[in-house]
Amino acid sequence: MDQTLRVLAKHRILSAPVRSKQGLDQTLAGLAIAEGNEGSNDSDDNGNDAAAVCTSPSASGSLSGFIDIRDVLSSFLKELDMSQIQQAKMLRRMRILEEKGQEFACTSVESLKSLGSDGSFYNMDEAKTLNLYDIIVDGFLNTDNKKDLGDVSRKRHVFHRLALVDARGELCHIVSQSDVIKFVYEHLDEFGSIAEDTAEALGFVRGEAYVVKVSPETPAIDAMVLMEERDISAVAVVNAAGEIIGNFSISELRNIMSEHFGSLALPVGEFLALEHGTEYAGYAANHRASIDGPLGESPKPSESGFKFARDPEMRGKSKSAPGHEVGQRLITCEQGTTLRAIMEKIVRHRLHRVYVCTDEMIPVGVITLTDLLRKLTNHSCGWGGAKSAGASPEKQKVAGD
Repeated sequence: MDQTLRVLAKHRILSAPVRSKQGLDQTLAGLAIAEGNEGSNDSDDNGNDAAAVCTSPSASGSLSGFIDIRDVLSSFLKELDMSQIQQAKMLRRMRILEEKGQEFACTSVESLKSLGSDGSFYNMDEAKTLNLYDIIVDGFLNTDNKKDLGDVSRKRHVFHRLALVDARGELCHIVSQSDVIKFVYEHLDEFGSIAEDTAEALGFVRGEAYVVKVSPETPAIDAMVLMEERDISAVAVVNAAGEIIGNFSISELRNIMSEHFGSLALPVGEFLALEHGTEYAGYAANHRASIDGPLGESPKPSESGFKFARDPEMRGKSKSAPGHEVGQRLITCEQGTTLRAIMEKIVRHRLHRVYVCTDEMIPVGVITLTDLLRKLTNHSCGWGGAKSAGASPEKQKVAGD
């Protein structure tokens, strides 16, 4: 795992196809990767989360599937005694996670306890005979009868990438959901009136209770457990008033390595702020004893110093930009935002999701790339009669992916 995480972090990617000579005995020797860049709702949690296109020249044998950061972190969670961690104070938590991280670093890909192989495979010649609609429905939204990486323990409800291979089984290219969304956006006029339908009209406004969220004080490891339980790849970070202040997702962990696992004990607000090279004053502000507690606990700062610590504008941080508290550039939309505008935001900022918010910045919906693909493939226009009989992406359900 140590080698796998370093390869993913080096190229800032979330996933890579795996090839081996015999089963998975030489997995890392054939890890196929290519440079890929992404944008923070997932802009670091949002962009081309697909990986690779060149393979190791020394590797031989067929591609076995995909390994992604979610598989790795999900497997790491299964190695933990969460009751022990949740009862421990932060420093003790960090030590436990660091020790477990060192042990986990020696784990091989084939022995991971949670594998999903998030990707489908197509022969290039076969792909040339298919239209875009069939590629989306069968390649991304239909996860039945696809190539698996060893013994798959996680059932995929949707794929986020598609690998194209030649007649020899060599990897030629990887197409991500982001690639498809960008292509469709560039041809959105062909889809007719749906381009001007609003988020509310399209059914993307589900209500505040629908959005899975955590407070900035929630430990990052607990947020990961929640995502695992709900089978989602991101949670909204909201303040005490319910206003969205950030997005915590799997993509925020694209650079994590085994020696960094101790940082997962940090509150989400601090974790995100550190990830984005800033400070999160909210945690200290919400725990006033650490700032202005009784004599003997910690010195009380001067009135001007206290105001500076509590006022983002004095520190040069605009309150108008969602996500500023944790150093993110959080892109959101309103209930009346059109599909065209939503897709423009996603394509321009290379996002994986956009939160639908009220005027008070209360999240009442979340729109993912998968949501867009499902909505578009169920629309009658724009496919030039390419819809296949019986193909129904609505039959494939997924929670928040």
